[in-house]
Amino acid sequence: VKLEASLLKQAGGSGLVRTQSVVRTKALSALPVTGEVVLNGNATVHISPRIAGIVESVPVDIGASVKAGDTLLTLASVELGKAAAEYERNRTLSELSGKVLARETKLMEQNVGSGQDVIDAQMTFEQHRTDFKASEQMLHVLGLTEEDMAEMRESQHGANAGRLAIRAPVTGTIIEKHAVIGETAEPGKDLMLLSDLTTVWVWADVHSRDLGKLIAAEKRGPVEVEITVNAFPKKRFKGMLDYVGSTMSEQSRTVKVRAAVQNPDMELRPGMFCEAAVFLDNGNAEEVLAVPQGAVFSDEGKDFVFKHWKDDFYVRQDVRKGREFSGMAEIVEGLHAGETVATDGGFLLKSDILREKMGAGCAD
Repeated sequence: VKLEASLLKQAGGSGLVRTQSVVRTKALSALPVTGEVVLNGNATVHISPRIAGIVESVPVDIGASVKAGDTLLTLASVELGKAAAEYERNRTLSELSGKVLARETKLMEQNVGSGQDVIDAQMTFEQHRTDFKASEQMLHVLGLTEEDMAEMRESQHGANAGRLAIRAPVTGTIIEKHAVIGETAEPGKDLMLLSDLTTVWVWADVHSRDLGKLIAAEKRGPVEVEITVNAFPKKRFKGMLDYVGSTMSEQSRTVKVRAAVQNPDMELRPGMFCEAAVFLDNGNAEEVLAVPQGAVFSDEGKDFVFKHWKDDFYVRQDVRKGREFSGMAEIVEGLHAGETVATDGGFLLKSDILREKMGAGCAD
């Protein structure tokens, strides 16, 4: 079959047919399973206040990307105002009692004051310092940072008194948003759901007949996983198996397994169904001659590829196909490493062959 140069797909070009060299690659033994993409629970945070208050502002919206430390919403809280006032009172008393202790100590050293006065001043200072540390810890528990407290010390009666900025604990994307300006927020009530989508989990089901092979592979070392979804059929997402269930479903007789999958472009969306290949070779698979599965065609029970012959000509080459893995097909006979075959768009060449066969049959 003659393939016009204009049909060849070059880098960045618009051709229809792509070619590729036959290569030797590792034939990974894959266990096919089906699963579902979900949020990475270890990188997902439910945002809820630690203190009751009124939502005053919500500077972020659903779908927004935020960094750790960014303000997600601001609460006005009477309880926080009381805690802040108690903190300021204890801080002032601690500072004053510290000065009294220093004065009484100096007087005793000058033989003017008594030791009992120093002891009394020491006890008072220790009590005030303990109360101050407790009130300071309470503000930290409620969510105030050192920067918030420094600002509060500068102007405890200013515009920000009794106001709490709730910040993002991790970098991620706002998945859900329930905070509305003016509503009451209470501890334990979710206001937002924040998740880092650059990694996701995939939960899949493994049948009991395959469990032994999977456990054996897990004992040998890390188990790689490859994910495909209908939205991106030609893309394979890499991941690692990180959990094999300890129990089996009585209904389906399957075991749940989980993989952490890299999602740097955030193309995988939680809720997607997916196909997964769990590789059982732990990277120790044998190397075989292989071509993309799309390069192999069948006709009358025979497998073949279109191999480059010379110039613009490609010839049908019968092959014997072996295993299929990771979008590749093992070639047992018919090709050598380094030869060039048509991959994407090879159906155009097959159509030419079939038209010739049909024409010959009609002529006979």
